[in-house]
Amino acid sequence: MERIRSDARFIALTAGVFIVLALQTAGLLRGINEWANSWLPLIDTSLMNFLTWFGDDVFLLLFAAFAVLTDWKRERKVSSSTLIFILAAAVGLVAVGAFKFAFAELRPRPYETGVGSYAFPSGHTFRAAIIAAYGSDRWRKYAPAFWAYAAGIALTRLLLHYHWLGDVLFSLLFAPWLYLLLKSLFGGRFE
Repeated sequence: MERIRSDARFIALTAGVFIVLALQTAGLLRGINEWANSWLPLIDTSLMNFLTWFGDDVFLLLFAAFAVLTDWKRERKVSSSTLIFILAAAVGLVAVGAFKFAFAELRPRPYETGVGSYAFPSGHTFRAAIIAAYGSDRWRKYAPAFWAYAAGIALTRLLLHYHWLGDVLFSLLFAPWLYLLLKSLFGGRFE
């Protein structure tokens, strides 16, 4: 039953990833993105900037270190799922960077220069969603909290007007899709 549920989730995520990617490529998200951005208030406060930090590289590294130390403390080795999480995070961040470069979508409100200043997809949301995908797989009873965290990071990016709706939507779908893909490819091979 778990395998069927996992397969259905993977198929749905695959469809979502490719639909959002196709809409972005065709420019069909532009109107929706602009409407959502104009509807959302700009909340550029110290608190909002602090909260969005929980989707930053440093937080991802701290979480990965926590996962490795938790494995090591319990079994004196790093689990296959933790290694897959780290691989998914690394591969995903490279893909996010490539997408940013390929699409060169400007942010609603720029805040830095260079390739990182491009909007599509949201790196912060990807990092939060990859943590949520792994965390909800490993600690299932906390799955709602992990996904609330990922949705919260996505919301901070929207309320700061650093990302469009399509940017965060793609990342919320892409991260668990990539984690499930790598988990199915490498499942128990790291142990």
